[in-house]
Amino acid sequence: MLTDPRGFREAAARVTAILVRHHGSQQLDRIEDAVQDAFAAAARSWPVAGAPRDAMAWLVQVARRRYLDRVRGARRWVDDTEAIDAAVSAHHVDDDAMSEPAPLADDQLRLLFLCCHSALSAESRVALTLKCVAQFSVPEIARLLRADVPTVAQRLVRAKRTLRETRVPFIVPAPSALPERLDDVLAVCYAIFTEGHLATHGEMLVRPELCREAIHLVQQLLRWPDTDTPAARALLALMLLTAARLPARDADGAPVPLAEQDRTLWDRSLIARGMRIFATSIAGPTITRYHVEADIAAAHVTASDYAGTPWLRIVNAYDLLRRIAPSPMVELASAMAIAESGDDTRALAEVQAMSAAMQRWPEWHATLATLLARLGRHDEAAPHWKAAIRETESRPVREHYERQLRVAPDGFGG
Repeated sequence: MLTDPRGFREAAARVTAILVRHHGSQQLDRIEDAVQDAFAAAARSWPVAGAPRDAMAWLVQVARRRYLDRVRGARRWVDDTEAIDAAVSAHHVDDDAMSEPAPLADDQLRLLFLCCHSALSAESRVALTLKCVAQFSVPEIARLLRADVPTVAQRLVRAKRTLRETRVPFIVPAPSALPERLDDVLAVCYAIFTEGHLATHGEMLVRPELCREAIHLVQQLLRWPDTDTPAARALLALMLLTAARLPARDADGAPVPLAEQDRTLWDRSLIARGMRIFATSIAGPTITRYHVEADIAAAHVTASDYAGTPWLRIVNAYDLLRRIAPSPMVELASAMAIAESGDDTRALAEVQAMSAAMQRWPEWHATLATLLARLGRHDEAAPHWKAAIRETESRPVREHYERQLRVAPDGFGG
């Protein structure tokens, strides 16, 4: 547990959730500190005295004692590992309320819903979920989200203050409120995954640890009947089908376009699992954005080669997605699907007609440059490649744009 990062993070999240259930979300700061103390005590004690038979009970008890010390304003900590083992062991747990066989899945779900509460900003939900549920450190979160450590720390401080001031309860929402709240949770999980499979900042194109964490969070949702919904299943299917292509998307840090990917590198076991889960997601009465995006992902991974991609099916899917979940990235992806289906002129017209706000995006410039180049209008494409290079914050993507500029005919990209 202490040496395995995944085991450590899962155990820390469970202990955090148990203490929050007993002491309230208003005490989240003290609880997090107490959980850290408990794991530090375990790291000192267990290699010497051996791990207790019921490690979770031991950790919960030590964390609770540390928490109570903090509440009482204690300044001295018990550092004697033998005393800790004597006071709190697997064979002597003196607080039945804390060591009760709690529904851990329920506690973890409560913690996830707490971190994704609608009172918090979208950025704060992502950061708090990574901190409390995934148990990443502040520097890790900053690195993963390509933000400054002080920025992430302040975001977490504000999120916890909001939870205190609004006195958000530590509960799984009532059935009447569950659909809307679950939408918030799914959106956070998707945001984490999206940043993982196409990092928008920094030196790395793909951040597999974020993708894995997002998949793990949605898998947790499917373990609980009330959150095992068609939308959650569709999101998990989308993540698995997208993650299956990650090994072929990155060549020594450089993005590899779909048309050039080595499909033998795609993870066929993830594709099979994703397709099975997608098939179970379509039983509900509502089609969500996750269903449509999973259908698009399925169209890509089931094509035998790039030439066999069912582009008309994908264009129709994007038309539906533009109605139920419009976004700038959907508009750009839709235009490229139209081009791949054989209508470059229509695709170019749609991109050129997009709003002035979108025209500040590096992705808009790159899409426009791509379409102009497809039509042989390379002189017009060059300024847009340069704008995309200038505006993007992802080094691998920027270098990809630079290569597109360099390989253009007649050396116009100098």
